[in-house]
Amino acid sequence: MSELLTDNQCEKALKGLDGWNYNDVYKNIEKTFKFNNFESAITFVQHVASISVEINHCPDIVIGKNGTAKITSTTNDVNGVTEKDIALAESIEILVSG
Repeated sequence: MSELLTDNQCEKALKGLDGWNYNDVYKNIEKTFKFNNFESAITFVQHVASISVEINHCPDIVIGKNGTAKITSTTNDVNGVTEKDIALAESIEILVSG
């Protein structure tokens, strides 16, 4: 089982991850990605799904008809954010920067 990160640890871990926010009420991290169209958002989500399966940690994803994809991640077995969530965010950032 992964160890729960404190609020301060979450904030610190996200400092280098542009646009990611820690929600201390829902104990998750989240970011909304904007694309030119719905199809581009779907392609992005397919890549995120592959990464998620590879690292065995799947986020919640909401796809907007306006070409947005909101990624929300938490570790359910500890009811909060762990290194797994941070690792997922880092992997997604590598995806979008490459």
